Amino acid sequence: MSDRDKAIEEGISRRDVLKAGMFTAAALSAPLILNPGRTSMAEAPKSTYSSDLLIIGSGFAGTFAALEARKNGLSVIMVDKGVVGWSGMSPWASDSRPFDAEIYDRDEWHLNLAMNTEYVNDRVWLDIFMDESLDIFYELQAMGAHETKPFERGTRVFRSELEAAGVAFVERTMVTSLLKDDDGRVAGAVGFTYDDSREASKAVVLNAGAVVLCTGAGSYKSPGFPIWGQTFDGDAMAYEAGATIVGKEFHDTHPTFAFAPAAAYEGWKWAQEVKGAYVMVGPPNKLEGGLTLGNALNVYQNGVDRRLGVGPGGEPPPVPGAPPPGAEERERNRKYLGKGYLRTPGLHLDMGGPPEAPSEEGDGEKLGHRVGGATAGMGVHKSEGILSSDYSCAADGVEGLYAAGDALGSMLCGSLYPGRGFSSYGSAIQGRRAARSAVNFVKSNPPPKVRSEKIEAAVRNMWAPRENAEGYSPEWLTVTLQNTMTPFHVLYIKERRRLDGALASIEFLRKHCVPRMIARDGHELRMAHEVKNMLLNAEMKLRAGLYREESRGTHFREDFPVRNDKDWFCWVTVQQKGGEMNMGKQMLPEKWKPSSSNSYRENYPRVFPGEDEYLRNQRFSI
Repeated sequence: MSDRDKAIEEGISRRDVLKAGMFTAAALSAPLILNPGRTSMAEAPKSTYSSDLLIIGSGFAGTFAALEARKNGLSVIMVDKGVVGWSGMSPWASDSRPFDAEIYDRDEWHLNLAMNTEYVNDRVWLDIFMDESLDIFYELQAMGAHETKPFERGTRVFRSELEAAGVAFVERTMVTSLLKDDDGRVAGAVGFTYDDSREASKAVVLNAGAVVLCTGAGSYKSPGFPIWGQTFDGDAMAYEAGATIVGKEFHDTHPTFAFAPAAAYEGWKWAQEVKGAYVMVGPPNKLEGGLTLGNALNVYQNGVDRRLGVGPGGEPPPVPGAPPPGAEERERNRKYLGKGYLRTPGLHLDMGGPPEAPSEEGDGEKLGHRVGGATAGMGVHKSEGILSSDYSCAADGVEGLYAAGDALGSMLCGSLYPGRGFSSYGSAIQGRRAARSAVNFVKSNPPPKVRSEKIEAAVRNMWAPRENAEGYSPEWLTVTLQNTMTPFHVLYIKERRRLDGALASIEFLRKHCVPRMIARDGHELRMAHEVKNMLLNAEMKLRAGLYREESRGTHFREDFPVRNDKDWFCWVTVQQKGGEMNMGKQMLPEKWKPSSSNSYRENYPRVFPGEDEYLRNQRFSI
């Protein structure tokens, strides 16, 4: 039975179904349309919650933050746009790479990670990761997380731990803005329930002594990667609250498949079916294993060939008689076996190299080779997000606001993801650290109070698309945003004229269309706020891409195809000042720069198109 027939059987008339279909078609074809679901939300019900600490998001970062806060005596409310245990990308998290001082060399990790990420990774956060990652391994083991498959970990382990600790859940609630008291201290948030199939949407007011954003990353809802519900909500709310954002010019480059670009699960099949701890053996590689711009540059230089096992635009074809990719690294890492924590029974060990190809008979032919473009705008794990300069996870310049995981711009991985194993444990470490900082803040300050008129203003602004008589549908805005931002010659192959053109379009959508969005029900209201957040982040990404006039990691400028340590050994920051988007630099310590005794190419062995010619012309002194 089709979805339409099921709907009719359940009591929805054929006329209603056809009207809904016509509305969707009209919304995508004509931008300015009437709102058939217009309604006054003045009398909409409202639920109010209060706690010492509000945690938004329930993945690795949120779970470890909540458990740590409860250990320290705070009451905790955890709110999630979905369902606790199935939050964001955490159900897909598979591998880890704990640092064990018994078997690994700290200096080697620093050297390898710095070179792979092109030297703009944060060395202090890497030290924190190396100090605490093994503790996370053993804590997960004690929880029983090593006895489950990745998809089961959140529902069978994390949710049970949170319930046992007394964490209160508010689920299927879209949070739209942070609340601040008269002193500018973040003191909660507002949002709404969006599932109109059972009951009408209601406003949700969440009062708290402090807020930890564990909202994850974002993308433009592209297929091929399990991130459809993550739409930069945390970055948007933090930016509007005055926080500094970092890392927007660097982009993730997870691949998908040439013949099945929407096949998200198949890309993780090699790890999602493993029961037990999935551990990467060995240190991060200096150059290999990272999520680089390789596929996008192949397309840029040579076009795309979709034949199985044929590049460019994807994985290169195998060389007859040559060892498989990563063979040398796997052999090199055998020396660590049977040492340190790797002696733990039941581990599933990955010796390095690229992920395994689809293994079931016929899978390779059905899916095709890997190509880029699965994530479309997602930031680098542990790099894009809210800046915390003092390593406390407190948002710079905003009291009472903390962030962890992919919502925190820690720059642990700098300009590109250097290989598997840093994301989930990094989130857990940061969640725990954010909670400890928030605990100290809450216990040291009197409870904040937000004036009722501020709350009511936030709620009215939240409901606006439901009350607009005519305007732009969130579906149309989303498609227009995707068409503007996802082409590889905007996201990955950058040049001033194209970035300026995309920026002009995004600015128009934000200023002219967003205030006039319409929504018939709670589901479309969620979409409206999501596309609003995506558009804000699109502007941040375009402005950061224009501002950094060099190439580095996953940021490539055709008009500036070289690394320029003299002017751009920094992080690019974005902050709202006076209602305007303000760009800035946070310069990095001189001691983090690559060795001055090496040649340029020794420090930066990856070659960008046009880079050597640019260097020969000596257009600037490096």
